[in-house]
Amino acid sequence: MRDIAWHVQSHGWSVVALPEDGALPGWAYSVGMWHTLRAPEVCMFGLRLADMHHWVNRVGDRVRGGLSLAPGTSVDGILDGYALAVRPVHSSWHADLFAYGLDFHRGPLPMVQLVWPELGSANRQPSLWLPKDDHPPSLWTRLDQLVDSPFPGAAPDSLVLGSRAVIDGSAPVAGVVHGSDGSWSFLDGSGGPEVGVVHLRHVVADHPYVCDFADLPPGYAAWQEPDGNWSRSRVD
Repeated sequence: MRDIAWHVQSHGWSVVALPEDGALPGWAYSVGMWHTLRAPEVCMFGLRLADMHHWVNRVGDRVRGGLSLAPGTSVDGILDGYALAVRPVHSSWHADLFAYGLDFHRGPLPMVQLVWPELGSANRQPSLWLPKDDHPPSLWTRLDQLVDSPFPGAAPDSLVLGSRAVIDGSAPVAGVVHGSDGSWSFLDGSGGPEVGVVHLRHVVADHPYVCDFADLPPGYAAWQEPDGNWSRSRVD
């Protein structure tokens, strides 16, 4: 959240990008356009993460220049060769998909979905203008039902922090931190500063032993010692 706040202060908004996770496509959304420009936040689904990150920023620059993102209109000149349809986002999706936006704005926020022409039936983008209960059954409607979570206060598809090496599978989890604010972090033993966000179910699937530390109280951490044993201590 400190990084998001810094981006909003320096640029006007931040972009949160969630990577593709197994069968679940990735998505990206803005945080701060409503705060800075009094324009709705924007989201995109199902394309390459780096591209969506770039396109959300391009749309933000266009909004700053006067573009109106009224539902029912379209935006040209963002996705080469295709217009993006502007559709409203029903509030029933906010908690599942836009947690950082809710945290930043301290509640529900205006948001629109930029919908690209999806060929065939790939189902890589949800129809967020429909209430969640009215959406055809899909991965998007089952985000909180994919696996059970032993971590208190964290559903399987909650976003947690992880070191880059843990997320990409190049290093095991050597530290589990349950923040005093209820957050969870899964770190390798390098002490490096590079961290990202990942779905909890992805961490549990790749590193199932982390479930042994789901009973950590808030404000405590568990670290693997050089001899392979784990110790627990209060987080400073």
